[in-house]
Amino acid sequence: MNLNRKVLIWGTTAVIILSLFAGCSVTGKPQSSPDNSQAPTDQGSVETPSPTVTVQVTKEDIQKSIDALGSSAYDITWSPNNTLVAFIKEDNGTGNIYVWKTGQQSAKLISVAENTTDGFLWAPDSRHFLINVGHMGPGTITSTLVDSESLEIVASEITSVSISPPVWSPDGKYLALSRDNQNEGIIEIYIYAIASNTQVSVQKSSNTFGPYCISYWKDATIGYTEMTSSGERVEKIIEVGD
Repeated sequence: MNLNRKVLIWGTTAVIILSLFAGCSVTGKPQSSPDNSQAPTDQGSVETPSPTVTVQVTKEDIQKSIDALGSSAYDITWSPNNTLVAFIKEDNGTGNIYVWKTGQQSAKLISVAENTTDGFLWAPDSRHFLINVGHMGPGTITSTLVDSESLEIVASEITSVSISPPVWSPDGKYLALSRDNQNEGIIEIYIYAIASNTQVSVQKSSNTFGPYCISYWKDATIGYTEMTSSGERVEKIIEVGD
């Protein structure tokens, strides 16, 4: 081996060793650091965008916001699973019905409340709720059924006598309603099916001393009272099946 070849081999080895310490590729071309002093003076600095942070609104957060409204918010009714709340809020003298879901930044306007709106009644499974409106004249309650997921009205004009508001079935699929047909002298208990928007009579009487008053729906049993000629109410039950 001649001297020139030895020098070449040593030179190559030195480059490899220096490259390993420098942290760059042997075949790579060294990059010079940019000279900031040579950058154009008319260009502004580029800001790094901040990451978007989504704040999860909890039940406690929503309740504090509603409480801060004071007396302008009322009939505040949480769903059984504590994920939604229905309430009425006075806006410039008009009562509006709102629903606020946990995780969302604000409440959604559902409809305008009537002067005789009598609160909300949630289904046990929290999938629906009723907006109840009382009527002093005919002595009835008219309920509007709302889907809690879409917040759309499913049905309206669901009626029951004023002394007996609708009663939910334990599974949230049905409503028990008391009806009083004064023209025909007939009182009845109806079962309203949410899914099919249909109803069927399960108890009927020509007793005209007063309408039925539904007390509860537990398992497959509906409890109610019937008024006698002496003005007393007698407790009774109906077995409605599973």
